[in-house]
Amino acid sequence: MPRYCYFPILKTRPSEVNAYDALNDTVKDNILPIIEMTGELGYTYTKNCKDENLRGKRRQGDIYNKIQKILDFMDDRRFILDITDDASLKYDGLSSKGGGLLDPSNGYQSWSDFLQKNDKFKKQVIPVIQFNAAHMTEVQAQIQVLNANFDYIAVKLPAFAPSLPQVIKFITDIIGNGKLFVILDFDFVRDYKENEIKSGLSGIDISNIKALIPVSSSFPASVSSISKTAGSIDITENQVSDCVKTELGSKVFHGDFSSIYPKRYEMGGAGWYARIDYIERDQRTKQPIKYWFRRGNGRNTSSDYVGLAKQVIGSSEYAPITEFLTEGDRRIAEKANGAPEGKAPAYWIAVRSNLYMTMQCLYLRRQSGAFLDL
Repeated sequence: MPRYCYFPILKTRPSEVNAYDALNDTVKDNILPIIEMTGELGYTYTKNCKDENLRGKRRQGDIYNKIQKILDFMDDRRFILDITDDASLKYDGLSSKGGGLLDPSNGYQSWSDFLQKNDKFKKQVIPVIQFNAAHMTEVQAQIQVLNANFDYIAVKLPAFAPSLPQVIKFITDIIGNGKLFVILDFDFVRDYKENEIKSGLSGIDISNIKALIPVSSSFPASVSSISKTAGSIDITENQVSDCVKTELGSKVFHGDFSSIYPKRYEMGGAGWYARIDYIERDQRTKQPIKYWFRRGNGRNTSSDYVGLAKQVIGSSEYAPITEFLTEGDRRIAEKANGAPEGKAPAYWIAVRSNLYMTMQCLYLRRQSGAFLDL
């Protein structure tokens, strides 16, 4: 029976997919990822296209290609599947009209059809209800279809929404007890304040659900406001989930944004600075406690990464994971020795996320009552 202790959100972007794909299998076995599906990128025919009628025209991306892409990196493991709420990542296929996956017509038929297109996909997926208060009749019809076809379903709701207790009850009244995963989105938490977290939990009854998963991120959109060259950021994701668990009980399990800022960050025309991030663990508990970074001085200068990797290895806060060799630690070590790979920010986002998810999972599975069995 699969046992899960960690529920990270992963968008279907190369850096996040790469971070998960490179995890040790023993870590993957204890992770039930919440995949936020981005749209499928289309293609514009070049001016040199042999068919003159197609030159300069755009071919829409086929959203059904996402099914095989997700299966390729998930292998035979289960996952929760949602659609990204980040407007900048809603590429082709996710429109709220014209048959896109967010089209509420006929009880969100496009979404339910997508989920059942492939038998293997259907067997592995726990679908997220597309919840829009402006289309409650269609939402209810969607819930009924998902309930009839899947053993578990999920819903993602914003923390602090005053209607939270009513929405949870509305869904469980339709689907019955023990089937619903509630993903409670605290978004980016700049400064952890326990009383503020508690204020968002008033009136919530989770006695009839399968699990409640609070998700948050303390990693900012940009580190430049902290330091130009090196610095650290307190990790508060565990504090958020621990607070929710203390308030609501044993059905609460840890989730987060896998060390990624919740929304896409646009770098703009100025370009990027080389930066390598790494994670500090508490020496006694092994809990991730700080994000550290080393940052270069020149824009779009990939050659800085070799020197930055050497700085990371030489820092007092960096300690490679000892339980097994991680892909993140391997990449840092090889870059310090001049390896050619790793010339762009996405590569190093994957390194940070790979290290973070590994440390988080190793920490969580040591905790009492950590596992959810499915």
